[in-house]
Amino acid sequence: MRHTTMKMMMLALPLFLAAPAVAEEVKLIGGISAITTVFSPIKETYEKTTGDTLTIRLSEPTKALIALEKGEVDFATVNEFSVDSAIKNAGERGIVIDPATLNRIQVAKSNLLVFLEKSNRVSKLSKEQLKGIFTGKITNWREVGGANQPIIVLWGMDTPYLNTLFSKRILDGEPVTPKARVAGDHFDLRKLVVATPGAIALNSTGLIMPKLKVPEVPSMPLPILVITKGKPSAKVQKVLDFYQDEYGFMYQ
Repeated sequence: MRHTTMKMMMLALPLFLAAPAVAEEVKLIGGISAITTVFSPIKETYEKTTGDTLTIRLSEPTKALIALEKGEVDFATVNEFSVDSAIKNAGERGIVIDPATLNRIQVAKSNLLVFLEKSNRVSKLSKEQLKGIFTGKITNWREVGGANQPIIVLWGMDTPYLNTLFSKRILDGEPVTPKARVAGDHFDLRKLVVATPGAIALNSTGLIMPKLKVPEVPSMPLPILVITKGKPSAKVQKVLDFYQDEYGFMYQ
């Protein structure tokens, strides 16, 4: 009987050792630019490779950091220029976030760009030309080498961090033309540019598509951060390592 029991235990041991690890859910939240640049592209491959689930929520940076502070997600991902403003905005909403508790890891870089309607023949815009267009001093594409066509400036109401960076880097603090057409978020801006001849709008690398014209503009990098409360957990580190292995970006 003893020998039989020992034999059964030895046969069962390899099965026990080969048992798969329990699948985990990794919850993340972030802005459209960060999500579309980094995590949406790897979601399917990551889940198939690891068996884990990558649950993604799109949100603006302030809500993303609030969700992280409340423990609703494992990490947030935002562009570097939005963090301090998001912390300040959270405080104004009654949620105090101590910057010292946030661990910031740069995982990638996006860029602030301008999108044009596909038929636009303009292929390059200088800082001076962009400033003239968005402040309303340049109103026709022929003034910057394009067709004789009115310029339609689109301005997103739900892209405050892109707007702020663009205003500092390009507009030197001057106001956007009052004739700008108000739009919503990144996706709304992209949709309107595609459908509006003569249109121009701010957007980011992660939302480029074939139906758009993306002219060369001055470099406006948007470093993308992963933010955790303290040191990244094992499952968050697993996602970061997977991204590094797939794309070769040495996060720091």
